Amino acid sequence: MYNLLRSEILMSTKTDDKSFLVSFETAVLQPIQMNNKIFTKVTNISGETTIIGRKPYDIVRQSCSYYGSSFQQSVKLSKEALGNYHKLPTIIAHDYGNPCILIPTLSPKSDLNVWFSYRTIQSFHSSEEGCVVVLTNGHSVLINSSAATISRQIAFANMLNIHFHKRMSRLTNEAILISRNQLFQKDFQD
Repeated sequence: MYNLLRSEILMSTKTDDKSFLVSFETAVLQPIQMNNKIFTKVTNISGETTIIGRKPYDIVRQSCSYYGSSFQQSVKLSKEALGNYHKLPTIIAHDYGNPCILIPTLSPKSDLNVWFSYRTIQSFHSSEEGCVVVLTNGHSVLINSSAATISRQIAFANMLNIHFHKRMSRLTNEAILISRNQLFQKDFQD
């Protein structure tokens, strides 16, 4: 867990904690501890960081709810696509067929869990303290998980991404077929 000085938290960008949501700009949600309370250090793709006065899991849960689902429904979709495994990546929302997939490094409800956006992970490698995840913006994040665990999580996220795109293409293809059939029926009725 990350410990920050009170002054570091106070100097961070002020945000309305209740209104913060995960977006396509979110790269990492890291837990930090101050005075026995868990906060979240949010790093964006740009490298900007913000401290939010809520736990990472609470932010993820609220984001799912805001975007029209629930965390439980997201987990259910992941289990349908990947099987009944623990700490599966989840789709928080999607925009024009692009899913926003978050990868947990530990149990999602754990106060020590770090969440990574699937699309912001460039590479990773082992270190003496666990694993270093390198982001597309060049930042590195040290986590207390093995490289094998991160490799598994990225593979699951990739499979979930493929599953999602197959579902979306089926939806699009069925819509095209329905539209085409309706057009043909209209031509025959005229």
